Amino acid sequence: MGKTEPATTLIQTIDNQHLALFAQRLRDWLIAASIHGAQETAVSAQPSTNVFTESRAKALLKATNATDDATLHDFTRLMEQETAVRLALHDIIKNSGLKDNDEVTALAAVSNQSSIQNQQSTIDWLSLSMAAFAWKSEYPLNQLDPATPPEPYSPAGQAVKRTAHFLRQQIQRSATERDKLARKLGFREAAAADKTPDLDNLQASEVQPPLPPYYRPPIPVNYPEISRNTVSIDDNEPANEPTPTPSRSASITITEDDLNPAPLPGNVTRMPSIRITTDQVYQPTPPSSGSTQVVTPNSGAQAATNFTESVRQTFGRKEPMGTTKLRVLVQEYPDGPGLYGLQVHVTCQGIKSYVAGTTNRDGKFLCELPVRVNTGLTYDVDVTWPREMNNEIERKSITLNADRTEFNLPFYRQMKAEGGGQKAE
Repeated sequence: MGKTEPATTLIQTIDNQHLALFAQRLRDWLIAASIHGAQETAVSAQPSTNVFTESRAKALLKATNATDDATLHDFTRLMEQETAVRLALHDIIKNSGLKDNDEVTALAAVSNQSSIQNQQSTIDWLSLSMAAFAWKSEYPLNQLDPATPPEPYSPAGQAVKRTAHFLRQQIQRSATERDKLARKLGFREAAAADKTPDLDNLQASEVQPPLPPYYRPPIPVNYPEISRNTVSIDDNEPANEPTPTPSRSASITITEDDLNPAPLPGNVTRMPSIRITTDQVYQPTPPSSGSTQVVTPNSGAQAATNFTESVRQTFGRKEPMGTTKLRVLVQEYPDGPGLYGLQVHVTCQGIKSYVAGTTNRDGKFLCELPVRVNTGLTYDVDVTWPREMNNEIERKSITLNADRTEFNLPFYRQMKAEGGGQKAE
C-alpha cells in the first residue's frame, strides 16, 4: 500500500465539529502571513478581518469575469453539507501547497483540541481560497483591488483564476465521486493521535499555549507502591543469611527388566511380528502407448477460478481489478416462488471460459466476479427455462462495478400470477 499524501493525512486529523474553526484560523493565518510576512505563527496569528474581506474577494471574481452568480449560488448551497466542507478544505490545502507547511499542521492540531463555543459557524470560502492561492504565488493580498482588475496571466490574475476553478471543481463533482472521497478523507482518531506532538518532540524555541496535549495539568498522584507505610524493614534481620541448599532425590535408573514386556496370561498367545517384503508391495503396470487416458473434469469451483484468471489477465493489464458478487434470482413472477434447478450461464465478451451452475430451492444463484475498479465490466447472463416452458434461453446483460459489493439480476417468466398475468418479454 502506498504512502498517504500529507493533505489527506492532515484532513483526517480534524473532526467535523472543528472543520469550521480550522478554516477560520487558516484564513486568518494566510492573511497575516501575506500582510506581515512569516513573522506570525500558526497559533498566535490574529489578523484583522477587514484587511481582505469576503465581499472584496467576490468583487474580484466578478470584475475579472472569472465566475457568475449561478456558480456562487450553487457553491454556497453545496457548502451547507459537512462532506463538501471536508472535500473543499482538502482541495485548498493540496492545490495551494499548504500541505507541506509545518505551521498549518500545527494549526490543525491546535484547532482540533480547542473549544468550539462562540466560534463562527460559517466559512468565508472566497477569501480563504483566494488567500491560499495568492500565498502559493507569493502575491500580497493588499494589492488585490477590484477597481483595477489584474491581467489574466499575471500572478494576481492566476490567483483569481485558480479560485474560480476551485469553485467550479466543487459543484461539478458527482455525488458518487463525492461519497468515495468522503470515505477516504473521513476523520480517523489514529491519524489525529499520530499528528499530536508530545513533550519530547516539541522544540524549546517554539511558543506553545498551555493547552492539552502539550502540557499535562498538575494533578497530584499518590503511588502506594513507594509509600513508607507499605514497606517495612526489620533492623534485627541478619544481613547475609545463607541460602538453603535444595535437597536431591535418588537418581532415576532404567534396567533391562523394565524394558522387557510383562508375561502374558496363560490364555493369551503372542503372534509373531508382521513383516512386509518387497515382492508383496503392489507394483502398478505402466500404461501402454496405445491405451486411452481418461481425464476427469475439474469441479465447478476450478472452472470459476479459470474464468476469473482469464478475465483478470485480459482486462487487468491497464487498470486495477476488484471483485463483486452477482446474485441471479429466477421466479415465475415478481415476489413469487423461485424455480429450482434452472441452468445459469455467465459469460464475458472476449473470454472463452464461463461460470455455470443451477439455482437453489429459492431460485437463487450466487457467484463472485472480477470487475475493473474505475470503469466496471459487463457480463452476459443466460437462464435456460425448464422443458414445460419450451426450453427457451433468456439472456440479460449487466454492468458490474466495484462501488457495490453485490448486484441483483432478476428473471421472471410472467409479470403477474396465473389468472390475469402478462408474459414477460
